[in-house]
Amino acid sequence: MERRLTGGVIAPTRSGSPSPTTVSYNQRNFDSFIEKGSVESEGETIVPPYSSLSHTARLSLSSRKLFPYPGSWVPVWKTFPLKVFRGPEFTYLKIQADWDDEMLLRELGKTYDKLRTVWRKWFSLRSVSSITLVMADHSFYHPQRIGPAGVSPSKNMRLRYLLANPQLSKDRYEFMQVFTARTDVGIEFVERFQLTRIAIAVLVPVALSLIVGVVYSAITGDVSSGFTISGYMTSAYIVCLLLIGILNVVE
Repeated sequence: MERRLTGGVIAPTRSGSPSPTTVSYNQRNFDSFIEKGSVESEGETIVPPYSSLSHTARLSLSSRKLFPYPGSWVPVWKTFPLKVFRGPEFTYLKIQADWDDEMLLRELGKTYDKLRTVWRKWFSLRSVSSITLVMADHSFYHPQRIGPAGVSPSKNMRLRYLLANPQLSKDRYEFMQVFTARTDVGIEFVERFQLTRIAIAVLVPVALSLIVGVVYSAITGDVSSGFTISGYMTSAYIVCLLLIGILNVVE
């Protein structure tokens, strides 16, 4: 009996078949899909309803079939100028014909860091949430997005996972084909507030101010003054944190 994967469930394709079996979308299943294009469940091989890795992240303007493996796709250009945006800021990534998806994703990460600068990389409360397709026209103050609307959080998570682990896309060419399909289309890095960065920005200085208060009290024996100093430090830090948060929102 043939089965197919629909939203995490193996759905029978014939009437009167046994009830569907649940297949969890865990990290092992996603890694299996990346490496083999299928998911193993109870001895069966299930092919997910995605034609390529780029489609798992909802990065495509068409449903045309992509050719993921070496030799199946040969570019007709030697260098492709991909316009990459971060808000109104942009730069060009010169894609080489001999790159695969691994190299492309690595270079995209470097390009993102270049656009947001060292200061934002280490001190901004935001990081990349997703990549969307835009018109490669910088005459607009902000790029015009043309990618699919209503992208689910799970698709954004898949894209972030692939950006963080580009080695999983070695010898594949799906992103290469999507990003070089049209010269009038670029990409934009969409950012979001990152909970981990916010937690670190709040908890570490508060803990340090508490340590200062305890150490001062232990050395001088003046508990009141020690925690007064700690309170002043915390208040000053809160003001700085609010200023940074306001600047992030305004940006």
